Amino acid sequence: MLCLFLLQLVAGLSERPQNISELSKMLYGFEYKGKWTSQKMEQQFHYLTVEQGDAYMIFLSNNTQQNSNDVIDRFEFQLLNPKYQEMRQVIGMFKLTNYSDSDISFENISVLNYTTAYKFRRNYYSKENCEIAYTVNIEFQGDNYDKEHAKIKVHMQTHNNSLDTHCDVDILMDLMLDTTNYLLVIIMYCAMSVMICFTQFLCVTKLCKALLENEEDPNKISLFAVGYLTIQDSYICLQNLYEALINYQYFQYFILPAFFYFLLATTCDMKLIWIVWRSRHLEDLFDQQRMRRAITYFFAQFYFSLILYFLLMYFFFTYNWFICLTGLCLLPQIIHNIRLGNNPRFISYFVFGILVPSMLYQLYNRGCPSNLRGLEPSLAFCMIYLSEYLLQIIILYIQYKLGPRSFIPKCFLPKQYNYYRTLNIQEDYEECAICLTSLMDDPFDTEAPTQKLVIKQAMQTPCRHWFHPSCLRSWIDIKMQCPTCRSDLPPLLE
Repeated sequence: MLCLFLLQLVAGLSERPQNISELSKMLYGFEYKGKWTSQKMEQQFHYLTVEQGDAYMIFLSNNTQQNSNDVIDRFEFQLLNPKYQEMRQVIGMFKLTNYSDSDISFENISVLNYTTAYKFRRNYYSKENCEIAYTVNIEFQGDNYDKEHAKIKVHMQTHNNSLDTHCDVDILMDLMLDTTNYLLVIIMYCAMSVMICFTQFLCVTKLCKALLENEEDPNKISLFAVGYLTIQDSYICLQNLYEALINYQYFQYFILPAFFYFLLATTCDMKLIWIVWRSRHLEDLFDQQRMRRAITYFFAQFYFSLILYFLLMYFFFTYNWFICLTGLCLLPQIIHNIRLGNNPRFISYFVFGILVPSMLYQLYNRGCPSNLRGLEPSLAFCMIYLSEYLLQIIILYIQYKLGPRSFIPKCFLPKQYNYYRTLNIQEDYEECAICLTSLMDDPFDTEAPTQKLVIKQAMQTPCRHWFHPSCLRSWIDIKMQCPTCRSDLPPLLE
């Protein structure tokens, strides 16, 4: 008896819908995916430029308080041009009436409301008074009467040949239930985000430790580079948080990378910015009023740049030329090395572990055909973007090996200050202010003294203070200020 009851129950679930209420329980709220095909040579809606593309639709109800007894009376659709949501698309809706129980279809005349979109911007063009004749047929495969086996065919055609070309439409849609595994795509994206964030977290922590223990010089790190890094991480945090809020069914997946990037941007990145900024304002730390003013000015600049970056990304994140500009994150460090002029450092985990990982997001968006953003893949963009990063890394390494200005023609370089002076060994000179020994006795000079030596080289700063060459070189690598009077020093180029 139990087996017979179960068989009857299963059979009952697969019965042909007898009225619109039963059909609504079966199809209401589910998204269907397929293809749309143009039935004429002209552009559909005077906007779509291809003759075939992807189509999405959903049966809905005008009842604002959704419940299981809602009856479908509204047809919403999305037509892509041809595949990716970034490109041209049409989003429309019309009312469903005149349901036929015999052949499970809707056929009537209705007013079509639609809007066009481009680069995810709606209201490019919209109409609210297009009159169309439509036919919506629901067919089932075999005797399987359920949403998985429903095949929906839709034909929309302009009624009475409207003179408005934007209402000119003749489209056939063939759709089935959308079975795309979006959860797998979301999990892969979130896993990638967490891994990138964790890598950056380790490298930023390592760099902060090296700077605090004087293993690395904060003056040789560009403040603009680390500031841009923090702004980028803040944007990724906000982007994941936005995805978590609008896709509430996947909230638990998107909130994880959003939380980790929030920690990265507000703790590690801000700590790194503070260390680099403090090294440039040591004199302000001893005056409370000056320190308060300097910190206020710095944070005003930072938050202004943060808001500006968010606005620019909101309007231009779909444009490849703009994303290429955002990839110049190593350029501030290159310019900083040129400006200082002294021997720069090539900190591998700063370049490859902190700055470079951010490029993986754009390569994912433009290189993965099933990316989460619905952006059109572009091999040319990926090649240009990778070449851009590679070129910046090569320039940084050349600066480290050959000098920060070695690749710049001399005609473009400003006039350089020559630190070297020739001393007569028989005259009396002051002591080196760094090692506090005579200028004639260089503690790092390995040449054996001879009686014939009557001249010797030393270095003199623009403020007319004398130093051993080895002492001043070591000092300038740490700080570009005179050890005696604290005045700024020009770059030392050898």
